[in-house]
Amino acid sequence: MKRRTAIRNVVLMTTGAALLNGCVDKKATIALAHIPITGEEEDLLTELTETIIPKTDFPGAKDLKTADFIFTMADDCSSPDDQKKFTSGMKAFDEVCKSKMGSRFVKLSYDKRGEYLGMIEGDKEGKEFPEELKWFYGGVKRSTIWNFTTSQQYLADIRNVTTLIPPKFQACVPVASV
Repeated sequence: MKRRTAIRNVVLMTTGAALLNGCVDKKATIALAHIPITGEEEDLLTELTETIIPKTDFPGAKDLKTADFIFTMADDCSSPDDQKKFTSGMKAFDEVCKSKMGSRFVKLSYDKRGEYLGMIEGDKEGKEFPEELKWFYGGVKRSTIWNFTTSQQYLADIRNVTTLIPPKFQACVPVASV
């Protein structure tokens, strides 16, 4: 085999391998028992939580791994019906975003994301957005705030809780010594 032919074949094989890798669905980094998720859905939830609580000089939702928390809570603590509502709401969230905003939520700018979330929250009568989408978004918003307000950073830096572990429990103590 000639050297030019060999180099061309190597270049073609590496280019083809790189292109094929981009065509394969991205795998999720968190393994769940009951909810099948893709890497794109994991990215969607990560970006949604980061939009709700962005990183400033204080850690944001990405830093606190809020998406992993929400997926784990939905997988472990929700009924099968709620798990189905969660996954269908997540799909509806991205589909409606694509139809209303022209792009998937992950690809929107921060301002456009805020505009989309404002549209969802402004739909009080439920005519513009499907119920499953609003159920999903409301649950994600509550869980994001819950994860943030129970994080060690929040409790130590904002609430000034100095002791995160309660003092040693003493069951039998004479009343006179208390």
